[in-house]
Amino acid sequence: MNKCIYYKDKNDLTFTNREHIFPKAIGGIQRLDIGVVSDQANKFFANNLEIKTLRESEIVIGRIVNGYNKKPSKEKQKYRTLPESLYNREIDSRTLGKIAFNALAKLKGKNYVLKPEFDKFRNWIMNGNNDWYHSKMGKEILTSTQIMPAQSHYCIFIDDGEYIIADVCIYNYWRKMFGICKTFDESFVIPQGYICDWKNKKEYTLLELMHKIAESEELKYQQGKEL
Repeated sequence: MNKCIYYKDKNDLTFTNREHIFPKAIGGIQRLDIGVVSDQANKFFANNLEIKTLRESEIVIGRIVNGYNKKPSKEKQKYRTLPESLYNREIDSRTLGKIAFNALAKLKGKNYVLKPEFDKFRNWIMNGNNDWYHSKMGKEILTSTQIMPAQSHYCIFIDDGEYIIADVCIYNYWRKMFGICKTFDESFVIPQGYICDWKNKKEYTLLELMHKIAESEELKYQQGKEL
């Protein structure tokens, strides 16, 4: 029986659609393979988490400033407004937690995220009611936003010696950190991550970004030697 990374072995699940790693509404491009996220989980996220976070939280400012994934008609543009209240709600944390879990599945594979070590985090994404996950985990800046593409979205994972920490950032500004589970292996002693450079319509891993930066610096060095 096929398992959903969110509902696991719940009965009567179907797998016909593919889940975007980062929501399409903020420029997400790549999707997880069919069979990773069930249609039921995909529908739940769209109707209960993403629609509220992307329309009612601070992130709507980023969507207005940077543009929507699809340009609205001139008539609709006239009615664009900021939300009446800006929140830091658990539902928004769960949306970012879902992005982190999608990114983890992309980086490590379906079987890895189905491990029982992630069950508490998985259940919180689906059901909420856990202030521990809702709180910001740690005060340190785990990733320098300066190396990230402008207004990009990213999720970085690192082992802090006690927890696997997920550092999620939207538009290179709104960020949340989660201790998604106790450390149980050495997968993230060296940080790993996934980046959505939606402005340039590209997505890639943190390692690929670091290689790109290193190649650019090497090119500058070689050009400097020739002067």
